[in-house]
Amino acid sequence: MFGLRGQSDLFVPDPRSQWYPQDLGMPSATGAQNNVRYAYFANSRRLAVDTGGEVWVYDTLNHQIGGFSQQQGGSDSLTFSSQFGPVSVATLPVVYRNGQPVAPAAPNTQSSPSYSLGGANPLPPADVYQAIEQLGNLKDKGILTDDEFSAKKAELLSRI
Repeated sequence: MFGLRGQSDLFVPDPRSQWYPQDLGMPSATGAQNNVRYAYFANSRRLAVDTGGEVWVYDTLNHQIGGFSQQQGGSDSLTFSSQFGPVSVATLPVVYRNGQPVAPAAPNTQSSPSYSLGGANPLPPADVYQAIEQLGNLKDKGILTDDEFSAKKAELLSRI
């Protein structure tokens, strides 16, 4: 005869699956690659990234994240695609680190890249090629039409 133990283990969430701050709610998108986990929260404009047990929360500003990628090889950079093209996570302001608020960094006197749809801001060729590749994937999936792909590709190439 089986005794009653309270909640069944089948219905208790795995604590490892909720690694991001609970106050962010449910993520709009999650992913993981190379021991890095990430969760995007569209409603609160936040991106949580777990790197080896350290959880960083970023303000995504006005980016609407559509996908993630990690550089293979010598660089450990994490980029995402937004309506403005590829954006490095390193360019986003850190809001929390391991649950603790992070003070805003001192204003940067160097100009940082600004990603606008206007095409006026130059981008590194590698970023442009990566964005075109991601757009090609969207076209292959039927998300973008040929005309939409061609227009965005031309706009990106003009920014090199």
